[in-house]
Amino acid sequence: MPRPRRSTSLQFGSSNPTLMSWAESLGEALGRGVARGINTGISMTSHSVGFSGASTGTALSLPRRRGRPPKILTGGPVPADRRCKVEGCGREARSKGLCSAHYQAERRRMLAKA
Repeated sequence: MPRPRRSTSLQFGSSNPTLMSWAESLGEALGRGVARGINTGISMTSHSVGFSGASTGTALSLPRRRGRPPKILTGGPVPADRRCKVEGCGREARSKGLCSAHYQAERRRMLAKA
């Protein structure tokens, strides 16, 4: 036999105006804090990128990236001794003479045999 339910409904505003005003002020304070954080983040991002404005005509200096540099910055095509050993593939070899895609395919084939 199920237990009888207790009434859990709270009536905000009409029964406790002090609690309602406290909740409203808390919500407003949180909203102001979030807006301040967003505005600070936007202004910090524009400063960290080195934005000096469109009127000066200077280029943006991007923050330093971690990891392998993009191909555009490293130079032209991959040298012959660094290419993937699969016929017709011109990508750079990463491991065991294979590019990332062919290495993963070979790895999947080896796992399927086991």
